[in-house]
Amino acid sequence: MLNFKERAVYILSIIFLAALLFYFLFSKNENYVVDYNSQINNLENKIDSLHGINSTLNTQIKGLNNQISGLDNELILQDNKIFKLKKEVNEKINDVDFFNDDELERFFTDRYRQYLDSIRKKDSKTHY
Repeated sequence: MLNFKERAVYILSIIFLAALLFYFLFSKNENYVVDYNSQINNLENKIDSLHGINSTLNTQIKGLNNQISGLDNELILQDNKIFKLKKEVNEKINDVDFFNDDELERFFTDRYRQYLDSIRKKDSKTHY
């Protein structure tokens, strides 16, 4: 059996280990937790500011998408006008294709006479 000194050493070592375990488990002096909590708060503030910036950008994107839709509609209208003009020009070209010589001469004379009249004056000495 163990003598008194050995028992005392075992009991003291058990008490010391229990006190050490108690200190590590229930100690409130944890500086790293305070540091981590401050870092977490800083990150949450950054996240909140980024959410604000993101909502602003989403609003701008919606506005730009509306502008794009308006411009697309305007492009469609312009394309329709171009198509109608091309159709009218093609009809006129097709009509000119079937003119005989006299009708062609009259067509071009009537069409381009205004340009000659506006350039030439009564006293001009232009030779043709």
